[in-house]
Amino acid sequence: MLISRLERLGLGVLTRSCPPELVDRVVGEAERSEKRRRLLSARFTVYFVLAMCLFPQADYLEVLRLVKTGDKGLRSWPGVNKSSLTRARQRLGWPVMRELFQSVARPLGADCELFRGLRVLALDGMLLAVPDSAGNNDAFGKSGSHRSPMGYPQARVVAVAECSSHAVLDAAIGGFKDSERIVSDALDAHVGTGTLLLVPHQATFASLVEHGEVNRWGGAGESATIIGWVHWMQWQAGLLAGPP
Repeated sequence: MLISRLERLGLGVLTRSCPPELVDRVVGEAERSEKRRRLLSARFTVYFVLAMCLFPQADYLEVLRLVKTGDKGLRSWPGVNKSSLTRARQRLGWPVMRELFQSVARPLGADCELFRGLRVLALDGMLLAVPDSAGNNDAFGKSGSHRSPMGYPQARVVAVAECSSHAVLDAAIGGFKDSERIVSDALDAHVGTGTLLLVPHQATFASLVEHGEVNRWGGAGESATIIGWVHWMQWQAGLLAGPP
């Protein structure tokens, strides 16, 4: 049902959020523009990757069919297969997708959705299993001990999002053994004056205090505030007179 919805919307659902001009600029700045004309251009590969993120349950060729359905002007590609799509993604590289995300990520909530004049943001993290390759194992690591690693490599993703719109404003990716504090240096662009940041637990809050982030964003003379989820819920329920 979700896939048929994308077929009805067409490629425009992606090009509205990421216009072709923006994609071309990001590709050019990353020096990933084609030196010769390719069947799978860098621009098309960007939209292919975005469609994969929208529908992770679909395989390569099904996503390709969906993207081609969204653009009636694309010619037939008899020689395109899974291997050529993999090579196109490798040529594009991950920095292009990172820069594209950072170019479009922004708060989407209206002023009427502010809480006492503050834009409410939330920080949280999760673990994602990635393919079991030597490169991923070196970059992210596995659970278990060094001598007896277990399962797939796991990437720790920590993100900050706007609560009213659920828009993700920034994210950082680290290894399995990295702390959620890996995101702290990436928050500067979004957390500051006029924001209320909710952190998931006291350990994260204590780490922010220890490394100076609270002083930088929420200390004396700053209007930003950092508060734990538990304290937030108690405050909302009337169990606390105000933020701790």
